[in-house]
Amino acid sequence: MASKLSQEVQTIVGPVLKDLGFSFYGSDDSADEGGRYQHIVFYRSDDCKIQIYQSGREGETNCMIAPLDAPDSFGLRADKWQYLLRFSKTPDLPLAELARLTRAEYNAYANPLEWVRDRIAKYYPAAHTGILEMYPSV
Repeated sequence: MASKLSQEVQTIVGPVLKDLGFSFYGSDDSADEGGRYQHIVFYRSDDCKIQIYQSGREGETNCMIAPLDAPDSFGLRADKWQYLLRFSKTPDLPLAELARLTRAEYNAYANPLEWVRDRIAKYYPAAHTGILEMYPSV
């Protein structure tokens, strides 16, 4: 049985990912090494993967991108997974101010998955190019 997060991701974020060439291919609801909940939903395209996660430890819902050979595990503790924003130019502001602005944007959404969906729509092109340059296929 799919988790509630998996069902919500497929409903809210799935259509945007489908338009970008991604297909749902699995989820992982196992607890982290400390026993806290984590829910991860995986999508793949012809040349990369995206995971949408909800983490009790980090207290957030977010997404990451990776090449196809990256492990299907929680991106913050797995090789090759990167935040989409890593590949985008950020405003020239102190880190604390950037964090405050991002948190305010996140909190402006009633559902964090809507925030994730909008970030994918906005930042995927640069992240896609960046992840393929970072990990060129052999």
